[in-house]
Amino acid sequence: MHDAQRTTHNESASFRVVRCALRAQGSAVRWGFERLYRECAWAYDAVAAAVSRGLWRHWALAALPFIRGRVLELGFGPGHVHLALSSGSHPACGLDTSPQMISIAQHRLRRAGYHAHLTQGRAQQIPFAPATFDTVLATFPAEYIADPRTHAEIRRVLVPGGRVVILPLAQLDRSFYTRLVNLAYWLTLHAPALHAEPQEAQQTTELRIGDTPLETHWVRVGPSQALVLVGDLDNEFRSE
Repeated sequence: MHDAQRTTHNESASFRVVRCALRAQGSAVRWGFERLYRECAWAYDAVAAAVSRGLWRHWALAALPFIRGRVLELGFGPGHVHLALSSGSHPACGLDTSPQMISIAQHRLRRAGYHAHLTQGRAQQIPFAPATFDTVLATFPAEYIADPRTHAEIRRVLVPGGRVVILPLAQLDRSFYTRLVNLAYWLTLHAPALHAEPQEAQQTTELRIGDTPLETHWVRVGPSQALVLVGDLDNEFRSE
């Protein structure tokens, strides 16, 4: 009896140690990704290309056919999407927390001959007036996109009937390369979204802005698919 209790106690203690180790590893990985977005932002494009078979930039651009009018891009990163917006017919502003990414994006835009309308700030406190934009766009956003404060700010800065476009993930077609990428994701405790079937991914990425559900669109991009979520907000969901 005592031996069984001792065994159960030892197993419980072991599980606690494992859980603590996993949490610590997860925190370390998140810290590493945060450094990649800030101090090591110069390496962001190379890392993104490596884990996406060179398709990361193309995935992000898959959201552009869904936008309209004046655009606010949240988390513009190195500025590839913002460059495409600037070279098109959509007046755009960008918001990002990383000063390093702002510098990289500004350089990219100015080198192409465009003025950069980029601002440092958080999606939970968007520094723009109400009803300023027709579309709010976010590609591969971090956890901020699920924050109710972000949703309130999106509603506030959108015009009545404005649109939200979010590209949360993409997936490579099944291949040996995909299995290697998924293994890397597993080793770093990140869910390998790159191997899920479209129907499975759709169930795990449901998101609403206020009471407005976002419609699911799968866009084919070479040997892969990108998921684009689109929602047109009713007038009543704009900030009071």
